[in-house]
Amino acid sequence: MKRIGDVELRLAKGPVPHYKEIKELTRSIIKVLEYEFGTEEIIKRFSNPLWYNSYACLVGFEWNYSGMTTVPLRALREILREENLGLYAFGGKGRESKITKELEKHEEIKHLEKFKEASIISAKVDNNLVQDGYSLYFHFMLADEKGNFTVINQKMSVEEGKVRRFHWINTSDYFNDPQVGFGSKRLTLNIATKEMDETRKTVVEMLNEKNEKELKTYIIRLQNIKNRSVVEYFGKELDKLTFYQELPEYLRIPKKIYWKALEINKAVESFRDILFLKGFGPGLLRALVYTANLIYGSEISWRDPIIYTFAHGTKAGKPYYVKKALMLEEAEILKNAIKEAKVGDNWKLRTLKKLSELIKIE
Repeated sequence: MKRIGDVELRLAKGPVPHYKEIKELTRSIIKVLEYEFGTEEIIKRFSNPLWYNSYACLVGFEWNYSGMTTVPLRALREILREENLGLYAFGGKGRESKITKELEKHEEIKHLEKFKEASIISAKVDNNLVQDGYSLYFHFMLADEKGNFTVINQKMSVEEGKVRRFHWINTSDYFNDPQVGFGSKRLTLNIATKEMDETRKTVVEMLNEKNEKELKTYIIRLQNIKNRSVVEYFGKELDKLTFYQELPEYLRIPKKIYWKALEINKAVESFRDILFLKGFGPGLLRALVYTANLIYGSEISWRDPIIYTFAHGTKAGKPYYVKKALMLEEAEILKNAIKEAKVGDNWKLRTLKKLSELIKIE
């Protein structure tokens, strides 16, 4: 499994006055995509953060606000429960984000264990391994009957007033971090990068070879380093990040650590196993990475994984308020195009395809 990319957005609140229109236009869009390209292509597109942003703007959201993730995906989930398109949607905010529990109620779904594993690992990686001071609050999966899936995670920082969205697509690689996107100026400890592979192995070796008292001693020593310069302490790689003179609070070792988690270290065979262990949250993982750096000089990656249009207006009225009637009209056009295509009259879909080629995203 790999992360395709991610995007940073502003945190937004308030009602969505055109939810009905979002749902109907999305219903027609998904039916056209399924008819033209199949479920695998739909999943591929939703895994692309740039394509998704364009789609969300098409249904009336500002290009840089958090609601563009949660609301259209909620509408998609409702639609897929009403339509038989060979696609499944799970997850959401709060209680709805518990995808594994939801999957347990659907034993008839093929590739169930694969989907469960993808849900758990993608959430753990984005919340625990990409350490940026943001916390996971939205977890969504779109999957098909063939075993293809995409996971979309969104994290929030109330203090920053921002959210960050992460996109994944099915593959067997969880850690080499081959995502695309733009960088940001936020200092991020990214334990999932390719250059951290040896460090992850070192952490596993430490857990297996050193007793918990010894590890605790090293971690407490690191806890006492409060105001040391980032560049001075963590190496030349940070020379360009001169806007940080010290570790921000979210990257320091927390005062409270679940030390009992270290007592079960002998059971760890790979770094992937650590993600499933109780007590190994962001703070303890960060402490172990810093300890690996302190003892063995293991590399630390600060590479942040961070990466749109107005078609019908937006709910905030920028550049103008949502044109509800236009959205419903376009939904009806797409619906009729599908009906006619199914009886052999494809000219409307061919026309739409020609138009889409003008704005095709590779």
